[in-house]
Order: sequence, then C-alpha cells, then structure tokens
Amino acid sequence: MKHLKVANLGQINNADISFGDLTLFIGPQATGKSILLQLIKLLLDSENILNILSKNGYQFKEDSANLIEIYFGEGMRNLWGDNTQVFLNEQNINLEDILRRKKAQILFRETTRKKEQLFFVPAQRVLTLENGWPRSFTNFDVGDPYVVRNFSENLRLLMQQGLGSKGSAIFPQKGRLKQELRDALDASIFHGAQVELNTTGMRKRIQINMKGNLLPFMAWSAGQREFMPLLLGLYWLMPLSKASKKSDINWVVIEEPEMGLHPRAILSVILMCLELLHRGYRLLISTHSPVLLEAIWAIRNLQNNNSDVKYLYQLFDLKPSPPITELFENILKNKKFSTYYFDQKEDGVEVRDISSLDPFDEDLSTADWGGLTSFSSRASEVVSQAIQDTL
Repeated sequence: MKHLKVANLGQINNADISFGDLTLFIGPQATGKSILLQLIKLLLDSENILNILSKNGYQFKEDSANLIEIYFGEGMRNLWGDNTQVFLNEQNINLEDILRRKKAQILFRETTRKKEQLFFVPAQRVLTLENGWPRSFTNFDVGDPYVVRNFSENLRLLMQQGLGSKGSAIFPQKGRLKQELRDALDASIFHGAQVELNTTGMRKRIQINMKGNLLPFMAWSAGQREFMPLLLGLYWLMPLSKASKKSDINWVVIEEPEMGLHPRAILSVILMCLELLHRGYRLLISTHSPVLLEAIWAIRNLQNNNSDVKYLYQLFDLKPSPPITELFENILKNKKFSTYYFDQKEDGVEVRDISSLDPFDEDLSTADWGGLTSFSSRASEVVSQAIQDTL
C-alpha cells in the first residue's frame, strides 16, 4: 500500500495520502481520523474481516449498508454513500466488490490471503480488558466497531497461549522486549511494580503487584489502565525472538498512543513505536500529542542533517548500548515520516500534507502542527504583552 485517495466518505471531503514508514494523522476530534484508519483496515483485510464476521454469526445479507454498520459501528450505515470514491494504489475500490469478495487479486495485485495484514490498536482499547481479562469477540454489543472487537479477541488469544501463566510476570518479562525499552516503560509507567496473572475467585485476572499488594485492574492508575492493552498489543506484534515480527502483518495502526500518559511515558511509547519500525512494520498513528509531534520533528531534522545517533540518545535520555544504536541508526538512515492534518472546514474535512512540520512555513496549519502548538504560542504572546504593558 503506497497511496490512498478518498472523496466524500463521512465528513471527509478529500484525502490524498502517500504513506511513509510512519504516517501520522492529526486534527481535532470528530474529523474522520478513525474512520480513515478503519477504512484502510477494511481495504487491506476485507476477506479476513468477512470471514471472521461470518464465523461469529453476523449476517449482513449481501447488503453494503449492513456491512458498513457492522464494521464501523452503530449509526454509521450511511458513511459510504453513492458519491464516495476510494482509490487504493490508483485502483478504484467498489464497496460491492468488497462485499462479494471479488476482484481481490486485481485490487491488491497479490494472491488473496485470509490472514490479517494490518493490526489495529483502537482508541477504545481500555474497554477490551473487562476486570482484568480481555473480552471475546462476541462479548461486545453488535454496534461496537469491528476493530475494537477484533483487537480484544487477539488479546484474549494471546493470554490463552499462556502469557504470564508459568510463574513469570507479564511485565517486566525477560526476552520479550529490549532491556532498555523495558527499563524505560518501568521508569515512566510501572515504577517498579510487576504485572502478574493471578487467579481470584477461580478466574484468571491481570493484576499489579506493588510491593506485595495485589491491585485489581480498576484500582490501577488511569495511565496504567490505558497502557496495558497497548502493551499486550505490542507483545502480540513482538514475539520473543528479539528482532522478529509477525510474518503476515505489515501494517500497524495505533490510535492515540499517548492516551492517559505523562509526557515522559509518551516518550517511552514513542521508543516502542520506533522499535516496531525497526522490526519492519509500517505504522499509522493518530495523535493529539505535541510530544509525539515534537519527537518526529526532531527526528526529521536529524535525518536532514545526517546527524549522529548520539543526538537521539540525548533526545530520549538514554545511555548508549549496541541494540539501541542499531535501532537508532536504522531510523535515521532508512525510515520516512509523513504527517497529515485533518482540517475542519465549514463544508467538511480536507486532509492536508504537513509533513515538513516547518515552524516557519507560511501555511499556519503546517507551522503550528495542525493547532497542536497554537495555544503555547498564544500563551507566550499574552504573557510577553502583559509584561510589556507593566513596564
């Protein structure tokens, strides 16, 4: 997947996306970021999605509006209208063809596969852990988006495979992540506590062990609850072998990875995203975090200046080590970063390329990173003016 063009999909008037190794979607709430990300999942994994829905008893009777509502969620059946246009890699995508599982080889120019190509970590991921255990696909309401149900089911299968059930902690778990990454997550999110799988009332539950005190999921901090499903998703993507990836998965979507986290913890999550890139995944991330944008802006500038990896060590406040040096060198030399702004106009949303993130750009949307830096700039101007007025 290299290029996607969309017109008249929900609130999105026009979107023309050329994907990088990491592609960021930014913009206000309800501007269509999640819709576009879910659309990409549908385009890449339509056969797999239809098979899973059928397997779990969902009937849409060859009706495209039913499929859209089952997939995107309740109330979304009119999202894809008669004037909607979708082009993937210059090929026109017809909803009826997706529904009938036709032309798959033509659309994607490869052998039809039933396995997932894109792993989706939704913004509503905290809903997947019900009292500390992932919910099954059919445990959700019919109106819940497919990506939430599918993500939760993947986590449930991961836990059923024995994660944390042999006496070892779920986190930190030796061999699952690079030591440096485990240390960063521990220092910024878990603070010395262990995440364990325990049995309470004859049922398995994920709990935090804080110096011998076992805390149920709902007693965790908000940031820990938000991060835990993301961590399990990262485990799913990162097998125990230190440099490997899931063979069939090429794309990863993460919605709002910063959710509930302190800026220091956000930096740790950004490191995890760089590790995914290093392993060969391509990432699509929606975000409202200026910290994430600042990190990408810094990396792009270091790339443009052919800078040494020592500056990335300074950026992330890490001590040098061979594994992280290899990771940073790969990021600086080989990875491309793109950023798209979902610009809300009176008549709908225009998706614009602001990948330069140039703070001196004449285009205000590029200069203030889609509004993420506008308040800090205004605050500085107000304070400066107030000081001048008192002189």
